[in-house]
Amino acid sequence: MRPTTQAKQQKILEIATEHFLSQGYKETSLDQIVAQSGGSKQTLYRYFGNKEGLFEAVLKSHTLRVVEQFEFDPTNSTSIEEQLVEFGHKYLNQICTQPMVGLLRIIASDFSQHPKMATTFWQGCPQYSHRRLSEFLGSERVKQALLVEDADYAGEQLRALIKRDHHSLALLGKPLPDKAELAAEIRRAVSSFMTLYRR
Repeated sequence: MRPTTQAKQQKILEIATEHFLSQGYKETSLDQIVAQSGGSKQTLYRYFGNKEGLFEAVLKSHTLRVVEQFEFDPTNSTSIEEQLVEFGHKYLNQICTQPMVGLLRIIASDFSQHPKMATTFWQGCPQYSHRRLSEFLGSERVKQALLVEDADYAGEQLRALIKRDHHSLALLGKPLPDKAELAAEIRRAVSSFMTLYRR
């Protein structure tokens, strides 16, 4: 793909994201996006097929950005506890802030009968971060410090301790607590998890 084409597509995706999040899927028209991004509706159809294809492209572009954050470095000398604290911050920001919380609202309201869109979201964000956490908890380094027999289940427990009611409140439009309070909460959650599994 030529750099100019890629830049045009990226501009369309950014403008489409703004409209979808501020107006919702149904209230956003392709005419609005074309008017702000320039070009023509024919170009937009050529790139994305239709409005649904555009929303799916928006969803994929943001899930890819999120996925890049969830990589545990096996050579990292940082303590296990600190790496889990870092995961906690990334995880809450993933599920409780824009654009992901807004995109999830759209999927729930406008694509509830559209399993492909829900799958795109689930595999691109939550499932990927869950898998990376499970792999880390099942690694030899963690097993030397923690008695983790079922890494998937342990990951579910840690995410529940971190998430609390924050995700539900975010879907209702409530912001996360301030940084200091949130940091203290995440550290308490990880500390409780470490105590539960410590050898």
